[in-house]
Amino acid sequence: MSGNAILATTTAARRSSVEPNQGLSNRLPMAGTDKCKRSKLMSNTPKKADTEIAQPKGPRRRDILSFGLIAAGATGAGGYFLWPSLRQSFLTPTEAASVTVSMSGFSPNVIKARVGQTIDLQLINKDNSLHTDGGGWHQFAIDQLGLDFKVAPLSELPVSFVVQEPGEYDFYCGICCGGKANPYMHGQLVVEV
Repeated sequence: MSGNAILATTTAARRSSVEPNQGLSNRLPMAGTDKCKRSKLMSNTPKKADTEIAQPKGPRRRDILSFGLIAAGATGAGGYFLWPSLRQSFLTPTEAASVTVSMSGFSPNVIKARVGQTIDLQLINKDNSLHTDGGGWHQFAIDQLGLDFKVAPLSELPVSFVVQEPGEYDFYCGICCGGKANPYMHGQLVVEV
């Protein structure tokens, strides 16, 4: 091997080797490139600072809004399904008491009485005959006691009955609004000793 060949091999080996602390510019091949081409190659190479994305330190606004919307939706859905049990209103009849029935259900939807007491109710239907489901008619029925009273649209019906056994009796309207399947069209008669 001639002296020039050894010198060229040593120089090429030195140029291709990379020291641990050397930057990217020393890793680029030097032979046959001029300074202009070398700067273009370096400008196309991404730098560490360019590739890092700053991460937010806390929750983002979008995350907070998403959580708020989900929480509000869950609360609303829970309220919708629990409303029949949350809206209970009580009635203890001592004389004729009014029970209003409409598309929104019975009011009051809980009636308390004593065993052997005559229960006098004034059933009031607030819906009109133009109602497409059931023609505006409503019902006050208690299957366990064999009671079934029907109230015409925009009218009142006085009813009386006596219960001899203590217990909780469900009453409902099965004429309109989905009948027994509708949770709003139910109520409870509580008979105590």
